[in-house]
Amino acid sequence: MDLVKIKQVALDEMSEKVHWSGEKSGKYYHGERVAKLALTLKKYILQDDGKHDDIITVAGWFHDIMNGVSDNHALDGADRTKILLAEYCSEHEMQAIYEIIYRHDDRYSNRDEFSIYAKIQQDADHLDHFGIPAIWTQFLYAHNNRVIVEAIEEMNDWQEELDTKYEHELNFDISKKIFREKVEFYRLFAERFSIEGTGGIWNEKMITEK
Repeated sequence: MDLVKIKQVALDEMSEKVHWSGEKSGKYYHGERVAKLALTLKKYILQDDGKHDDIITVAGWFHDIMNGVSDNHALDGADRTKILLAEYCSEHEMQAIYEIIYRHDDRYSNRDEFSIYAKIQQDADHLDHFGIPAIWTQFLYAHNNRVIVEAIEEMNDWQEELDTKYEHELNFDISKKIFREKVEFYRLFAERFSIEGTGGIWNEKMITEK
């Protein structure tokens, strides 16, 4: 596959589209991050597997191409990608890309039926919604006529969800480990944000320390 040409197709399709968070080109950049994350996860999960890197990369770039414009963005995104990349991929490559995109948002079916590459992509997609990207999304929303206390309340509410949801939707132990680290980072940030965002001092003890 010619990744340079395929990446240009992704840019042409998504660079001007606003992500659901309000970020211009956010859909495309989310895809770039997911592709990179998936390759990193694959390095640890399939240490001796040098295959499918291009397929994983392309599926990452295009997996959310129909997100926000379709009731079933995974299926419709797979169909749209198949049309866009018909001249750039072999039938075998397109079949693998299609399955990854089609499966990426399905967290309720029997995942034993999914390819390991689809499950890696699922985890990469999920992980990109936590940690720094989650904070970035919060601040994008903050520009939408919101005051800081509203952002604090939302971060604190979501923090409660992070403690009880999402981890079970991940496929691999390494993904869960990364998730837990991201959640802890978010918790500490939200705690400090809550204090300083309401006029407090994060480490008031330092004032009296010698």
